[in-house]
Amino acid sequence: MPKKELVLETFSKISNVYDYMNDFMTLGMHRDWKNLLIKETFKFYKGSDVLDIGSGTGDLVFLVKKRYPDVRVVALDINDNMIKKLRQRIERNNIKNVEIVKSFAEDMPFENESFGAIISSYTVRNLEDIERSFKEIYRITKKPGVFGFLELSEPKIFKNLFWFYLDKILPFFGEKIGCREEYEYLGQSLRAFLSPEKITLLLKRVGFKKVYIAHVCAGVSTIYIAVK
Repeated sequence: MPKKELVLETFSKISNVYDYMNDFMTLGMHRDWKNLLIKETFKFYKGSDVLDIGSGTGDLVFLVKKRYPDVRVVALDINDNMIKKLRQRIERNNIKNVEIVKSFAEDMPFENESFGAIISSYTVRNLEDIERSFKEIYRITKKPGVFGFLELSEPKIFKNLFWFYLDKILPFFGEKIGCREEYEYLGQSLRAFLSPEKITLLLKRVGFKKVYIAHVCAGVSTIYIAVK
């Protein structure tokens, strides 16, 4: 199955338990990591619109609107179920000046240099063509502007325990909610993902002049900040 179809199918199936499982998998720590992503990214923010790629149920959208209530945020996702959840959440919380766009990251419907900041969490490893997506992101980032994202990574310590958790524990609990294969995908997607060093080189190759990385929770996740 092509990766785009696999990702669509996976996230369609887990959309109803997505937020709950994120809290369960990380003991709620993903919220702190996302807050740190926004804090570090917006050190380089010079104004203008903000784009959230792979917005899902909108955690990053809400974090940005909390800090910058008047800023226009565009939430981009390709999954109809996730978009529905996001729209309901926006309406329920009466959040203004948020536009939802359905699109793949590899070919986005925006003009050159449209956004002062582009953000994303746990999306990049799910992209079918990461280099093409990075080129698109560079194209639509203003100069000066910033692209910041959070992604899973392999920790340097307790590596065996980490993989046991991804390969055995998460699929076990996933099976309890009828989503074993979907949570097996988590470990599979990380194994196929690029190392932080290779991601850094790729970001520079597409044009970003400076790239900073910060490991969180002993390297379980990594924050990448790419400055244009």
